[in-house]
Amino acid sequence: MADIFLSYRRNDAPGFAGRLAEDLEAALGAGSVFRDVDDLRLGQDFVGVIKRELGSVGVALVMIGPGWLEARAGVEVENKRRLDDLRDYVRLEVVAALASGKPVIPLLVNGATLPREADLPEALRALSRRQAFCLSDANWKADVVRLLADIRPLLPRRGGAWRRRWPWLLGAGLALALGFAWWAGPPAPSGSEATLPAVDLAGRRSATVKYDWGAEHRETFEFQVRGDQVNGSASFLRLPRSIEEGRLDGGRLSFATRSDEVLGDAPPREVIHRYRGEVEGNAIRFTLASTGGYSRHPPLAFVARRGGE
Repeated sequence: MADIFLSYRRNDAPGFAGRLAEDLEAALGAGSVFRDVDDLRLGQDFVGVIKRELGSVGVALVMIGPGWLEARAGVEVENKRRLDDLRDYVRLEVVAALASGKPVIPLLVNGATLPREADLPEALRALSRRQAFCLSDANWKADVVRLLADIRPLLPRRGGAWRRRWPWLLGAGLALALGFAWWAGPPAPSGSEATLPAVDLAGRRSATVKYDWGAEHRETFEFQVRGDQVNGSASFLRLPRSIEEGRLDGGRLSFATRSDEVLGDAPPREVIHRYRGEVEGNAIRFTLASTGGYSRHPPLAFVARRGGE
């Protein structure tokens, strides 16, 4: 079940809605956000699904762009304002959200302002009395961080604990143990090329990586090898990062990548990601340790395979 219900009008703020849903799910996990374009299947009862989802989420977000209030239905129905149509899906969503008793937060995007109570249909007027939150394109990342901080306490409990509120407790402990064991272990003797098994590293590999804050992404790795030097790219949060200090020593692979972490209005801080891997045929058993930025993260363990095997 989803944790967040996201209402929006498709021709008013579709890009913002998709972008926000993706960023929220990156932080909270796949399936944590319900929005009709992704989650309604053909033949389903729209009203029934909306009521069911609102019963399980912790908060409803109503995205409002510049055209949200005055969107028109067209000349077929005398250019009627959509919010005045009892069958309008956005109206149905907002009415159901307000009636659910759950927190309802208006999200203002692309320079929109919160509609006045007098400008709304009577069934929606309570929306104008809710505290709104502004999402700006220029400060998007910082705004999403602030939004997450505000809504996390509102999210439902799953299995007796705050869902995804604390980082991947059991898995993180295992990854931490594996990571320390790896880093503390003695380096393998370099030996000679005649005594080391041949390692076929070049090419593309991919892995599903679950990060300690709960996000899960399919990451890709592209390697080019010249002697013991390794170049290429490794994605972090699905964005390719250039490989630095890449080295292959027998079956042991090591390299680093960089990214930036943003927290609120503070300036970005660089994060260094150091990968250590053991190449075993088409698989690479990785440990990833990240340092810098604003947060501390335990080492992660995962396996990358050629061709997504």
